[in-house]
Amino acid sequence: MPDLDTQDKSFYLHKPFYLVALLVFACAAQAADYGKVTSSKVADGVYLFTTTPYGDVGFGGNAVAILTDDGVVMFDTSGTPASAQAIISELHKLTGKPVLYVINSHWHWDHWGGNQVFKAAWPNVQFLSSEKNRDLMLNVAVAWNKPGLEHDLPDYIAQQKQELGAAEAKHASDAQLAQMRELLAADEDFLQQKRSVTYTFPNIVFSDSVTLLLGSREIHVLHARAITPGDTYVYLPKEKILIAGDILVNPIPFAVGGSYPQDWIATLQALDALDVETIVPGHGEVEHDKAYLRQNLRLFEHVTSDVRKARAEGRTLQQVQTALGENAAAYATDLGLTERQLPAFKAYFLEVFVKRAYQELERPLGDSPAS
Repeated sequence: MPDLDTQDKSFYLHKPFYLVALLVFACAAQAADYGKVTSSKVADGVYLFTTTPYGDVGFGGNAVAILTDDGVVMFDTSGTPASAQAIISELHKLTGKPVLYVINSHWHWDHWGGNQVFKAAWPNVQFLSSEKNRDLMLNVAVAWNKPGLEHDLPDYIAQQKQELGAAEAKHASDAQLAQMRELLAADEDFLQQKRSVTYTFPNIVFSDSVTLLLGSREIHVLHARAITPGDTYVYLPKEKILIAGDILVNPIPFAVGGSYPQDWIATLQALDALDVETIVPGHGEVEHDKAYLRQNLRLFEHVTSDVRKARAEGRTLQQVQTALGENAAAYATDLGLTERQLPAFKAYFLEVFVKRAYQELERPLGDSPAS
């Protein structure tokens, strides 16, 4: 498991378009590797596509290809059109068959930014997701990300340019200036990529579950309420493979941009009951047992129990957040995290999860992360 970046990322937490824990799930990419897509074999006919960070402003979710006798089923399309095009190039090396279905896991934009590219490559492809997720993609995602595209990311890039100019004026080293220029170029490219997206939504929806029978493949597509109300995941019973989306993120669960703690716990319990040997998370490395899933379940139950007890004692939300934040190291041991990983653990999981766990004891949580 790679070390976590300990740089202060508070900037991103206040920007709604950053819906992934930037640079938290891997070491900072080398300049030449920004937005690089890599493929790996998960099992016979099942391939994972990972994407390195887009500079320091974006991250691409895991995408998975399931090859069948009839064609390909994709799970998510990563974060940008360019990443999706790279995935398609890798797919052509694996099979000459068309992509029949693209399954969208949830509304966070790092997972479906490449939909339009798959539609262009295979005009008859069908986009499949839960009915609730389609609604969120239409009515939450676009508006949620709009401020980032119009103001937040351009302002950040302008700040980078000022810092580069100041570094040049101070005659910083050639190596430092090169690194700053490469990062700036990567961030500018990410903004251009995001502005080039043509939102492409699911055209087939289901309520609870649907099964695709393609050749010898039996692909169960299911709906859950965990990080979002529309989470969609895949189970391959014959192969004993679970493709979880952001219901599981390795090495730190990601709670920003949603979180429904009690339902998330129930979902993890349901996943634990499946006959599974391989788990592909929404970000991070593939797991070959249920150990990490059960660590997440233990952590979630630990935190929600403490929130419930504290609220029953009459503590306010702010008091609970402070008290449980001071106990972050103890919670982090549920995942086996190091002290160096604590800042990211608190920022991307604990602070948000505690708040949502407290709020859902007071009222039903709405579909939007802000409700």
